[in-house]
Amino acid sequence: MAAIEKIRRHSGLLIAIIGLALLAFVLQDLFQSQGRNREYNIAVIDGEKIPYQDFEVQKEKNLNNRRGSGTLTSTETYSIYNSTLDGIVKEHIMSNEYKAAGINVSSEELYDQFVGETPHDWVVQSFRNPDGSFNREMMEYYLQNLNDLPADARAQWMDFERALKDNCLETKFNNLVKASYFVPTKLAEKYYQIKNEKASADIVALRYSTIPDSTVTVTDKDNKAFYEENKYRYETDERRDIEYVLFEIKPSLEDRQDALKNVQSLKADFASTDNPVNFVNANSDQRYDSTWLSRKDVPQQIEKTVFDNGNGVGFVFGPYEDKEAFNLVRIIDLQDRADSLRASHILISYEGALRSTDSITKEQAQAKADSLLNVLKKNPKNEELFAELAKQFSTDQGSKEKGGDLDWFTDGTMVTPFNEFVMSNPVGALDIVETDFGFHIIKVTGKTTPQPKARLAFLKHEITSSTKTYQNTFAEANKFVTENKTYDQFNAAIEEQGLTKRSMPRMNASTYQIAGIENPREIVRWAFKDDTKVGDISSIFDMDNMFVVAALTNIVPEGYAPLNVVAEQAKYQIINKKKGEMAVEKMKAYGTDVNRMVSELGAESTTVSDISIDSRVLGNFGVESDIIGTLLGMKDGEQVGPVAGNSSAFIVKNVKITAPEATTDYSDILREKTSQFNNKVLGGSVYNALKNNAKIEDNRAKFY
Repeated sequence: MAAIEKIRRHSGLLIAIIGLALLAFVLQDLFQSQGRNREYNIAVIDGEKIPYQDFEVQKEKNLNNRRGSGTLTSTETYSIYNSTLDGIVKEHIMSNEYKAAGINVSSEELYDQFVGETPHDWVVQSFRNPDGSFNREMMEYYLQNLNDLPADARAQWMDFERALKDNCLETKFNNLVKASYFVPTKLAEKYYQIKNEKASADIVALRYSTIPDSTVTVTDKDNKAFYEENKYRYETDERRDIEYVLFEIKPSLEDRQDALKNVQSLKADFASTDNPVNFVNANSDQRYDSTWLSRKDVPQQIEKTVFDNGNGVGFVFGPYEDKEAFNLVRIIDLQDRADSLRASHILISYEGALRSTDSITKEQAQAKADSLLNVLKKNPKNEELFAELAKQFSTDQGSKEKGGDLDWFTDGTMVTPFNEFVMSNPVGALDIVETDFGFHIIKVTGKTTPQPKARLAFLKHEITSSTKTYQNTFAEANKFVTENKTYDQFNAAIEEQGLTKRSMPRMNASTYQIAGIENPREIVRWAFKDDTKVGDISSIFDMDNMFVVAALTNIVPEGYAPLNVVAEQAKYQIINKKKGEMAVEKMKAYGTDVNRMVSELGAESTTVSDISIDSRVLGNFGVESDIIGTLLGMKDGEQVGPVAGNSSAFIVKNVKITAPEATTDYSDILREKTSQFNNKVLGGSVYNALKNNAKIEDNRAKFY
């Protein structure tokens, strides 16, 4: 209701904006028609075009499937867009590989995934009993009645079959790749030797932290040398940097006063109405919730009013402010109720009951429940009898194996008739209760101590910005963007007006999160347009509760990041590299005089032991993979250095290499290497390699 109200109050401005947008669309259609054919393709994979319409159809299916679990956030929606396109790309790439490898899934194989001895995990997950076990009968019943289902349900089932088939194809392909892995005995022997060889050494180390940063001079030549040596580490997709300023639409004092008056005007009618539930649903920004609330559940402002001041049913309190809204609250009911309840039940369902696969009629189910209740009432103290009857007759698969025991559950968790029977009857009570699931023979087995609870009706009116406030903020943003057309003017105006400038560096075309902005894709798409240049200032972006104006400050083309970016990102590494050169020269000046290195340079002399190829750290000097590799390649008594490492310069004297114990059993090595390879395959390494090798033109940023 709040969203509808916001649209209603801003309708005049929205009509104007929509009109301008339509005009812009028509003009764009006229002037950009030449480039449209290309933009109809959301992707091109190895020359094969993927029309946007194909993506649109699959995207809508995926959105509808996810919407079944509730409203989607903008982040969730964007994630589904991306996963849809990624799935289409994967399907195109892998279908060629499956064909080349002669892999397919026959109809018999696919059918076996449903009805075979070991159904596919997805099938088991889709047809589960409440206890998580596979309900084969439910699955077979669904298949038998597939043609009688609504068209949308049949379509979803076909999508499920296709996804299952794709998964089976992928599993076959991965198994084929895994089966191709082989480690020759000689290679296993070498792996064993490298893995189990140990070394000990005397080390002299001069840490780079002993050299002040202020003594290090980094030249353009140093930056260029580092870049040429390491630029392969900085391969990147296209990146763009922006700076932006927010004009937040915040309710004014007048807006707050109007909201308060609106709530005050409803108080008398709210107090006198005979149907407060309908009154709330018609007038509130939040629908009525019948949950019973204890002290800890209600807002602090109303706790004493509800529980301590002697106010009875029908009392109305407010308005009071809470969470950016003015509220009225009316007491609907007051009771002492237990927080937690426990019961056992025997469920007798029937054809047409919720989640039922039974074929008996409702009358037959009731007669069966009455019969079982009579047996139990004749033996009220026989605890084992209830459990035996539950295991034999209950259709609730989740509790029948536990003798019908539902364990402890919170007040309000069960369907209302079930919950209220347990709440209103003493421990030991036994009777039949009907719900949408069927007939329950319920036995109350436990309750916690009752405490005061209230059922309340909240009438909530959100404090929102009026059209006037909206227009004033828009005018402020429009003045800013109209008067500041260059980047220098953009910065000067921000400083002069005391605005806060924010930045978003290194965006890629798929970025969907920008600090302080919800769903910023429109801004990202502007930044990545072909005609947006460095220094350009955007038009106004309307982001629901704010207006945004952005400036494009940098473009990093696809490929290797440029020298200036690498140098800035790797500044610490470049300084350390220079310190390494300096530390090596300092140590060389002392020759072999370790004592002077320690006393005058601040070097450290120590011994390390049990160093192997799997060692990540060298003593207490941190990660030093190159030094460890050098050490393990040395002969007994050999000395190397000084050489520069990651954090220190080292002189290394190999004291001893300990060879591993001789063996002819390399099964552990074979298992380890095979497991590592299999994990890479299952982790998607094969597909990633194929994708990296494909020529893919990704146009998603042009569409969403």
